[in-house]
Amino acid sequence: MKKLVSTLLMAAALVAPVASQAAQPNSATQTVQTPRAKGIWIDVRTAEEFQQGHLQGAHNIPVDAITAQIAKVEPNKNAPVNLYCRSGRRAEVALQELRKMGYTNVTNYGGYQDLLAKGIR
Repeated sequence: MKKLVSTLLMAAALVAPVASQAAQPNSATQTVQTPRAKGIWIDVRTAEEFQQGHLQGAHNIPVDAITAQIAKVEPNKNAPVNLYCRSGRRAEVALQELRKMGYTNVTNYGGYQDLLAKGIR
């Protein structure tokens, strides 16, 4: 009986460190939520692309309509305006147009999938 108890205690001592490591999340598998930049978010993709997925709270203004519609969603030309599209190319075109209009705080955040990969939702 004494030998059985001794064996069980040794087995428990060997298993305990492994079990405690398994209970802790691995840093490689943790999802990190990156904070979103302040200001308005504008998706400059087409309405069809926007419907397939977009950042929560984002406005959809296709790049070819940005100059005509920006004042409806952000009339303050000094407010932060965050742009994204599929790859960042259309967002860059929109950024240049907004700067020509006098918007001073505009940022191109690149592609939608890249934002999702960074944890920005």
